[in-house]
Amino acid sequence: MKKILIVSAAILTSVAVMPLFAAFEAHVINVTAEIENALFVHPESLRFGTVFPQEYLKSSFFIAFSESFSRDDQRRVGTVEYVIKQKPKPREDTPEERTWCHDNEPENIGDPNDPYYDRCYPLLCAYLSKEPDGTPEPGNDTGVPPFHDPNDPSSWAIGKLVKFDENGNTIGNDPADTWTVDLAVPCFEGHCAQDWADFVHSHNPDADPNLYKLPNGLEHEVFGCDLWVEVTSIH
Repeated sequence: MKKILIVSAAILTSVAVMPLFAAFEAHVINVTAEIENALFVHPESLRFGTVFPQEYLKSSFFIAFSESFSRDDQRRVGTVEYVIKQKPKPREDTPEERTWCHDNEPENIGDPNDPYYDRCYPLLCAYLSKEPDGTPEPGNDTGVPPFHDPNDPSSWAIGKLVKFDENGNTIGNDPADTWTVDLAVPCFEGHCAQDWADFVHSHNPDADPNLYKLPNGLEHEVFGCDLWVEVTSIH
């Protein structure tokens, strides 16, 4: 019984005097960091204008290190890895509208009066390829052909920029990527040419041509897609 009382007294004493010790001395460690983007993407938009079924059009965009990452005195990390995803495009480009378009879908995809289309464009993503530039040879990026499932992670293009290697060497580095975006224009159901299947397979041999015909009700509509460049690793 005495041992229990002694232990209890010791605990009470420790609790009572700890604030007194803490009050005698204090130290502050200031922590700051300047947070910058690692990549620069140009241009911010690609416009194909009015197009027609089975046309094949090309555009491109450029990805490079940001100004902060490119500075000579920035030698701590030398590689940025990223993916290019495709997501529904809102008619009003705000974070709230982007989230809404990503989290919802039309009840009737072929009805231009579906409430979804009041806030989001009909989806163009499946018909856009992302082709890497192939440099430095043999290339360190992975592209995606048109006629794919935009929601499947296997349809994400993969890129990598290298400022210097693990030894600090800049020979054979890859400071920028140019991506070619091809638009393989789809046809409308009931109005596809006889060589529609050949057109699809010429750009993606694994695609099912029947899955990529557009509903007739969407003719004359403007279609859209947001390409998202997301950094996955910096090292």
